[in-house]
Amino acid sequence: MLKYWPFKKDYLLVLIIALMVTAGYKLAFKRTMEARSLNKEFKEQLKQQHSVADQPGYTERKDTNLARIIGLYRVDTVTFRNNAINSIALIAEKNNVKFISAPLQEKRYHTEKYMLQKLSFSGDFFSLLKLLNQLQAAKGTGMIRSCSFRVPSGRASPEVAKSVLLDIVFQVVIK
Repeated sequence: MLKYWPFKKDYLLVLIIALMVTAGYKLAFKRTMEARSLNKEFKEQLKQQHSVADQPGYTERKDTNLARIIGLYRVDTVTFRNNAINSIALIAEKNNVKFISAPLQEKRYHTEKYMLQKLSFSGDFFSLLKLLNQLQAAKGTGMIRSCSFRVPSGRASPEVAKSVLLDIVFQVVIK
């Protein structure tokens, strides 16, 4: 076949090399070179922006999110003792849970920045679980720091022995 080729065989070699270089460029080098130029553009943009913390939109969003989180913890102490405990008692009543006690505040749980308040409830397990879920979502009552389920002692009356006790400790950030 090459005997009847009308051109010099050197031209055929040049043509094959040119086709291979073109195919190699299109298959491998073109995408690599585009990716390299895109990477260079991104690096230049990063140098111009300095850092994410310097952007005002980022700091405003971060401040808003932190204010929302702190707002869940923040309550006035007088309001907590009056309105918050009343609203907690109403939520407990809606869930068929008995609000047992809100002991007096202890000095060791009350500082300038925060206050811990322990509340006790009695009822069946599923009602107490619903109450716990609703108290986590309630605003103005503080955040639940800890909770514990327990069964009353064996000396209790049969009615009380069938129920489960729930102790919840609320953490409140003082305004």
